[in-house]
Amino acid sequence: MNVELEWSTEFIYNDNSIYTNGSPSLLILNYLLPRKEILNRLWKKAKSKICVDGGTNRLYNFFKNDPTEREKFIPDYICGDLDSIKPEVLEYYLKRGSQKKLLYDQNYTDFQKSLMFLNSLEGDEFFEKNDLYVLGALNGRFDHTISNVSTLYKVPLNKHVYLVSNESIVFLLNRGNHKIYCFPKYEGPTCGLLPVGVTEANVMTSGLKWNLDGSFPLSFKTIVSSSNAFEHPEQEINEVIVDTDQPIYWSVECNLNDK
Repeated sequence: MNVELEWSTEFIYNDNSIYTNGSPSLLILNYLLPRKEILNRLWKKAKSKICVDGGTNRLYNFFKNDPTEREKFIPDYICGDLDSIKPEVLEYYLKRGSQKKLLYDQNYTDFQKSLMFLNSLEGDEFFEKNDLYVLGALNGRFDHTISNVSTLYKVPLNKHVYLVSNESIVFLLNRGNHKIYCFPKYEGPTCGLLPVGVTEANVMTSGLKWNLDGSFPLSFKTIVSSSNAFEHPEQEINEVIVDTDQPIYWSVECNLNDK
């Protein structure tokens, strides 16, 4: 297979990931944040740090026992319709240099509006090229999770957007050939390929414990490739190749909770 796009979650675990594209940005949505080590690493990697409405409360409360450390994590922007952020939290960050961007259009979610705002900051070319890390997009309310997952259909085809929760990392593989670099020391070995948003997807893989050969489509009516696994979890790096004729979600387990 001729690989068109390469993916890696090494940015979460390594300060000097070689797989980063462009100048990454960090979005924080309104759910649990990973442990301090991970948050600190992503914060340092990100050129732009954006809290999305109630995600600002999450960041503020993350440091409830260490207000001095809180001063080191001041977002560049606070975006959304701002109906969830606490007034005292907004005031705290505005006094320390954060900029408020009221994005009220109720035809879009705050996550979607923040993506559009980031696009306006970076311009189309760099928005597509730069990686995006999104915290707090998974778990929590099911309707919120589905909405956040579906938002990946609305970004440029070649943009790398990683939805990072404390138990899973998810990204959308658009139609074509993909190589995913996996690091069993930190993630997996359980993983999955999920046909969300399409009727069916014909998929071929290599590098999995149970590879797909394209002989039957993945769909909600037939089978989804959940609870799959890396082929060689004993190795430092596993390379998984995915060839798909429809967009399909990759999901891999992780543990970013406090140790």
